Amino acid sequence: MKKHRKCKKIIAFVTVLFIAFVAVIGLHKTGIYRFDFLKDIYKKIDFQLSTNELNIPQDALSFSVYDIEQEEYLFYEGDSQLPTVASLAKLFAIDYALGKVDLEDIVEVNQEVLDLVPAGSSLANLKVGKYTVKEIMEAMLVPSGNDAAYSLAYYIAKNELGEGYTATEYIDYFMTELSEYLIEAGYSKTNLYNDPSGASMQADSHLDDINRVALKLLNYDFVKECIGKSEFSIQTPQGEFTWKNTNEFLDENSPYYNANVKGMKTGTMASSYNIVVLYEKDGKAYLITCLAAHSNEGRYKAVQSAINTIIE
Repeated sequence: MKKHRKCKKIIAFVTVLFIAFVAVIGLHKTGIYRFDFLKDIYKKIDFQLSTNELNIPQDALSFSVYDIEQEEYLFYEGDSQLPTVASLAKLFAIDYALGKVDLEDIVEVNQEVLDLVPAGSSLANLKVGKYTVKEIMEAMLVPSGNDAAYSLAYYIAKNELGEGYTATEYIDYFMTELSEYLIEAGYSKTNLYNDPSGASMQADSHLDDINRVALKLLNYDFVKECIGKSEFSIQTPQGEFTWKNTNEFLDENSPYYNANVKGMKTGTMASSYNIVVLYEKDGKAYLITCLAAHSNEGRYKAVQSAINTIIE
């Protein structure tokens, strides 16, 4: 097995070098010298060469590789850790919401709730108007829109409380109900505090809770459809929205691109970089979860290292 892996790594390295050589020759013949292009080639080579060893907790505080078919962990480290959850909080908000609303229900997004979204946070750039619940959830999953998370929370709370409350009161009510749900549903090590989007440094979670909610959401066809594309579009009364997926494994132009990654979700807060990955190959599926890596590049290298050394 080790000899087979070593052979595959050598082949991959030679292939990358060949591609780089051809690219440079092509640039020379056309007289085009683009240093950013060469930089991308270097990043791809570096990514190939530096993903042959997984080191936890040096690479990340918590990390797991889960065989979905066999329902067993192939790797699990970081049980005592409660990393900052960041935008992975949206997975819990969606899970809770799916028990409250139908996908085709109409959500009216208003300016009052959009004004509550933390400044500088990730957005789906929703406009005031009408959307389906499904579209709002897709906006939470693909570009990790905090505006979408707030809009969903507002809608559910207003449905239950009725008219006469401020946007802040609706959000507070939603978070109180969500917190109770997390306890009842067994996500006992997850605390999202006062923000449905995860934009709180206090919000944290556990490897077990995140893996369980991720696996649960993967049972929904609309979730698997939208998370598996580098770009995803919806058509609404406000016009067409096209979003770039935050998961760089899906981007063919990224040095981290991996055709066997079928998506899932990222989460970033300060120096804590999270990613949950659905990886499929040879008819088998795996859930790979990396929590609190030290950099954006670090989370992709850790996951790829796990793929290279544990799965393949």
